[in-house]
Amino acid sequence: MGNKTSPLPATLVLGFAGSGKTSLIQHLSNQIGTTVEHIHSGSEELGGGCICCSGLKDLKQLIKDLLIDRKSEKIECQQLFIEASHETDPIPVIRTIRQSFSPGSIFLKEVITIINAANYPPTDAECYLVTNQIFFADKIIVNHCDRATDEQINKCYKHIRRVKWQPIFNATQGVVNTNDFRVSSTVEASKSVSTVISFSS
Repeated sequence: MGNKTSPLPATLVLGFAGSGKTSLIQHLSNQIGTTVEHIHSGSEELGGGCICCSGLKDLKQLIKDLLIDRKSEKIECQQLFIEASHETDPIPVIRTIRQSFSPGSIFLKEVITIINAANYPPTDAECYLVTNQIFFADKIIVNHCDRATDEQINKCYKHIRRVKWQPIFNATQGVVNTNDFRVSSTVEASKSVSTVISFSS
């Protein structure tokens, strides 16, 4: 199935500021053999092919524009990463993607939550969002383990286990062991472009 007709796989990446989301996305892009390229829209363009948008309405419009450009072959995108800001509650984002677009055009392949072990535990104000980000994750990564104490890492693991029994992957600077952790890929080897949307709720 060609690029313009196959549904676009999307990966939602959650995590607080400094957790290592951008480094993780670059690592995952390299892992599945994609390179990040710019797309052009009315929103602010960031370096490395990222698009910054604010609010669900902007996110919805950016995805819509991306799908139109992809279908018309104006761009060649095989993978979408949505990088959410630290204060993002995953529920509205997931709902927007699943209710606003048909599975034949785009589908949410997986949700990845990355946690900064060196900044653990979260404040009381952050605890609800951290818990939600863990609960809705298909994969959970504990990052910056090289900078965290054993006590911080243990507290991080205990919090995750209280919320969800899910495989946990340790990382340093967003790099995980590719023998243990592999992102699901539907990318064709001959078409190796991924797009990143940086989303701020």
